[in-house]
Amino acid sequence: MNSIKKGQSFLDDRAISAIENGGPLTNTLFHSISLNESTPSPESTALPDTILEQSEDGEAERRSQASELVDYVKDHTEIFHDANKDVFVKDNETMETRRLDSRAFRDWILARYYQATGKSARDQSLREALGTLAGLGRHLGEQHDVHIRVGGGNGIYYIDLAEPGRNRSVKIEAGRWTITDNAPVRFIRTEAMQPLPEPQLKGNIAGLWSIVNIPKDDRTMVLAWLCECLRPDTPFPILELLGEQGSAKSTTQAALRRMIDPNTCNLRGAPKTVEDVFVGAGVNWLASFENISHLSAPMQDALCILATGGGFAKRKLYSDADESVIQVKRPVVLNGISAAITAQDLVDRTLTIETPVITAREEGCDLWSQFEANHGKLFGALLDIMCRSLMILPTVELSPEDRPRLAEFVRLGMAVTVATGGKGTDFLHHFNECRKESIARTIDASPVASALLDWFDARSKREAQMTVKELLTELERFRPQGADAWPKTAKGLGDALRRAAPALRTLGIECRSLGKTGGAIRWKITVRGNLSIPSPACPKVLLKTVYDQDIGTFRTSSKQDSPTECEVEI
Repeated sequence: MNSIKKGQSFLDDRAISAIENGGPLTNTLFHSISLNESTPSPESTALPDTILEQSEDGEAERRSQASELVDYVKDHTEIFHDANKDVFVKDNETMETRRLDSRAFRDWILARYYQATGKSARDQSLREALGTLAGLGRHLGEQHDVHIRVGGGNGIYYIDLAEPGRNRSVKIEAGRWTITDNAPVRFIRTEAMQPLPEPQLKGNIAGLWSIVNIPKDDRTMVLAWLCECLRPDTPFPILELLGEQGSAKSTTQAALRRMIDPNTCNLRGAPKTVEDVFVGAGVNWLASFENISHLSAPMQDALCILATGGGFAKRKLYSDADESVIQVKRPVVLNGISAAITAQDLVDRTLTIETPVITAREEGCDLWSQFEANHGKLFGALLDIMCRSLMILPTVELSPEDRPRLAEFVRLGMAVTVATGGKGTDFLHHFNECRKESIARTIDASPVASALLDWFDARSKREAQMTVKELLTELERFRPQGADAWPKTAKGLGDALRRAAPALRTLGIECRSLGKTGGAIRWKITVRGNLSIPSPACPKVLLKTVYDQDIGTFRTSSKQDSPTECEVEI
């Protein structure tokens, strides 16, 4: 009992007596204990000196360790924030940039602190230090932009080689590329990023076509897309690879990504939500999805935002009012057996290439061994094409009537064609032909557009002006079978017409809303030219020279293209 009195001196005599005699502790005794505990005497509150000293020493040690961590980071790094107030640290020794709340920085500071002091930092001390550093970075640090893999602008671009412990990058400008250790661009590296090989001089891009399955006529288009992926200050076209099973779509896509942005997961499955799209793009440069069979309307809108630049925001926690913002602009590549991109807005930004059937297959391990052995040369050859294209780009002119939605990409593609020994007009012609095929796909995917074409084919008049409700009644007779997306209301028809209007305009049908008149919205639909061009009765055929024949009109060309001055196999 003496031990009870010594260690638990707040118990009064009644409680001690009850414990000694084995009796119950009544409510009165509990109240006495509570009262004595809440208003103890100075003598009874005295804990052993050793416990107080340990508590005080432990608290002092925790405060000191947190301060040591903060001081170490301040002495060895530069703390700053970006436009979203996210905090980063730049290593003064290796010049690498890390996100403050990333696992990479946490591991770095724990390892460095142990090397410097021989002590392991406590978890509580680390949390306190990170909180202090976050405040210093947001309120006292400078604001700088951070980039993933590619940065720069205005004709000078940098590609992060992502070498561990180094900050080397490739500087690309008109006419040349160099490797630098002091790029003015701050790069961050996510855990999935893989290093690029050091580019080598005198490479040949022809070796790429023995690895990727791209038709010869589309190779310049793919080269232009790869070069465009290295320009972060322009909108990105989306590359869509189509082909039947076994046509090496995935292998081709993986090789194209590894050319400029190798990753531990080069091909990713279809995203389930729009949030997944933006979260993945926030930590990767190139968004790569495979085996896409269907894309919902919200998902196609998200890809469109991703290619042109935009943001995604959501609340950080359910218990606070802060927002987590992801602001990104990324190149996108995907593949599938059937075309999944059908929204007109996204079709205008998409390059669709069909991979041909493979007649002679190679083993995958041999193929990738060949790629890795030549990656440095292929990367250097791509940089050579990019530099020459940037030098040619100011001389490329595109008339206003020839400017498509992707005008920046078309000009670069024309420059790439010239840099590889071709003619810029050839690229423009091929691009327009690919765009027509994509527009035809959009028409097929829109039951309203298909019904409108059939409706005009059955009419003698080439112009119609009526309310949306009247037009819906007229089009009902031409509704395609099994059209689940058929509009059920006049408003739905108006929305469908606005979506299909750009595609219909290229076919010569102008759809324009006249606004509300007499309480109803009226539309004017006009056919400009002929929807289908018949073949002439007597085509003019020149006798001296044989020219190519147009399969659409069965006319022979009256002008023959002159051969290129310098033909280079790409």
